[in-house]
Amino acid sequence: MANVGIVADDLTGGTTVGALIAREGVPATVFFDPSYVATTPLPDNAAAIVSTDSRPLSAGVAFGRVRDATRILEEQGARMFAKRIDTTVRGGVGPEVEGMLSALGSEYMAVVVPAMPQSRRVVIEGYSLIDSVLLTRTGVAQDVRTPVHQAHLPTLFREQFKAGLGHVSIRPVISGRQAIKHELVELRREGTRIFLVDALSIDDVDQIAQAVVDLGWPIVCVDPGPFTDRVAVHAGAIRPAEVPQRVTRLDPVPGETGTVLVVAGSATRVTHNQITRLAEAPGAVALSVDVLAMLDRDVSAHEAECRRAEAEARRLLDEAAAPPRVMICALDTVYSGTTTPKAVMEELSGLTGPEPAKRLTVRFGALARRVLDVIGRQDCAGLYLTGGDVMVAGCEAFGAKGITLVDYVIPQVDQGIITGGPYEGLPVVCKGGLTGTEVTAVQSVNRILDERMRTHGAHA
Repeated sequence: MANVGIVADDLTGGTTVGALIAREGVPATVFFDPSYVATTPLPDNAAAIVSTDSRPLSAGVAFGRVRDATRILEEQGARMFAKRIDTTVRGGVGPEVEGMLSALGSEYMAVVVPAMPQSRRVVIEGYSLIDSVLLTRTGVAQDVRTPVHQAHLPTLFREQFKAGLGHVSIRPVISGRQAIKHELVELRREGTRIFLVDALSIDDVDQIAQAVVDLGWPIVCVDPGPFTDRVAVHAGAIRPAEVPQRVTRLDPVPGETGTVLVVAGSATRVTHNQITRLAEAPGAVALSVDVLAMLDRDVSAHEAECRRAEAEARRLLDEAAAPPRVMICALDTVYSGTTTPKAVMEELSGLTGPEPAKRLTVRFGALARRVLDVIGRQDCAGLYLTGGDVMVAGCEAFGAKGITLVDYVIPQVDQGIITGGPYEGLPVVCKGGLTGTEVTAVQSVNRILDERMRTHGAHA
C-alpha cells in the first residue's frame, strides 16, 4: 500500500494534490470510492487519495465520511496522513479534520497551512487573500452550496473546531524554520492541537514543512496540497524521481492523431469563455446537449436526446475530411453562457433542492459515455472534463475506479490517466469550473494530444 494517505472533500481537490505529488515523479491515484483502495495494488512510493465528496454535507455526515475513509487508508498501510481542503476554505474544514483525527488517535495533531501560492492563494495575519483580494470580496462569498463569509481564518476555524486552535502569524514564518518550531512548541505547551500557519510563498510553505518534520510530531497535514507535498518529501514518505518534461502550447503541431473528447457542464462564465475559445480552434467540432431534455422527468425525452447526440457525433466524425482534433460535448447553457433558473429545473424534473442538478450531471455523464463509445477507444486521444460534478459523473459512467495523476497543465488543471474500466490508461485532464484563463481549454487539449504522441505505441 502507498505510504501517503490523503482524504479530499471532492474530486477536483484530490486531483490537485495528486498532481503536485506526481510532479515529484511519484504515482498518485485519486479513488472515487474508499472501497477501491483495498482492491487496487499500489507501490509503497505512492500516494492514495480518496474523494469523500463531502464539502457541502452537514458536519456530522462529513465527519463520518472522513473518519471512515481514514480508517481504510490506515488499514491498508498508509503511514503519513493529509486532509486536502479547498483553496478557498469552503465546506466544513473543522468537522472533516476532526473526523480524520478521531480515526488516528489522540496523539495526532493537525497543522493547517491553507496557502497555495502557485495559485495566488496566500494567508497573512490570518486573512485569506486570492490574487491580492480578500477572500470574502471574491465570488466565494456567493457560492451556491458552500459560501464563505469570514476571511479571517482563526475566527472562521475557531467556530468549526472543537479542539484548541492556535495561530502562527507571518512574522515567525518569514524568519524561518527555527522561529516556526519555537512558535509551534509554545502553542503546544498551551494545549493547542490545531495549528493554523500563515504563508505567502512556496518557500514559506517549505520552511513550515521542514519545521514540522524536525519536531517529529504525529500530524495530519491540512492544506490544498503544497504543504502535504513538501512534508512528504522532507519526511521521506515519498522518494522523488525524474519526470518527463511536458510543454504548454496554444497552436497545433504536426504529428497529432486522435480526437480529444471535451465534456463541459459547468455553467460558469469562466467555462463559457474557455469553451468558446476552444470551439474556434483548428479541427474542433461542437455537439450541444439540451439541458431541458436532460432534466425532463419523462425518461423518453432524455433517451431521445441521448440518441440524437450519438447520431450527431457520428455525423460529425463521418463528414469531417479528417478526424477532428477535438469534439466538444457541452450543455447548451455552456455555449450560451446562461443558467437554467432553479424554478424551471424543479418544475421540469419534478425534484427539489439539489436533486435536479444531480439528475442533470448523472444523465449528462451517461450521455458523454455514449459519445465516447462512438469515438471509440482506439481513436480517442483522451478526455478533457470541466466542472467538478461533471468529472465525477463522467468518470463513473466511463467505468473508472479513479485517476492516476502524472502532472498538471497549470496549477489546479490536472493531468492523469483513467484507472480501471474499459478506458483504463486513457489520458485525461480535469478542471473545476472556476479555474484557469480563456486559453486553458486549448492548452489542455494540446497537452492531451502531446501525451498521445509521446505514448502512441501504448495507447493507439
